[in-house]
Amino acid sequence: MDSNSLTLVIRALERAALHGTVLPYTRFHALFSGDAPLTQRYAILEAAVRSLSDSPELDYGVLLACDNGLPGVEFFRRFQKHRWNAYVAALGDPRFKSPTVKGKRQLVAEDRRRIYQHAARLRQRQREREQEWA
Repeated sequence: MDSNSLTLVIRALERAALHGTVLPYTRFHALFSGDAPLTQRYAILEAAVRSLSDSPELDYGVLLACDNGLPGVEFFRRFQKHRWNAYVAALGDPRFKSPTVKGKRQLVAEDRRRIYQHAARLRQRQREREQEWA
């Protein structure tokens, strides 16, 4: 795995979280060389998400945004895999019902809010530690 690309993706996600914004997929893909295969890019994304939080409740991948403002299918797949009950409660059982865009937007808004709060808490702790050392 390309550690330079991993670092770039982590920093881009952290920056988006700290500023309360999203990372458009166009900017995500611009972090890689043009010949980097999509499988490698998404493997790096998975690694970045895991490195930013080991809790499936805090998936920084929610910050990626397509043109419609929602993250891509990889986020919803991770959500289903790691938080099945929450997914079904929010969007219904995918075996019987297709999720609505409105439902996805609500789920994503809540998850983004949690990520923004998490990043703010981490930044605050970092500042407190820096002040202790000063």
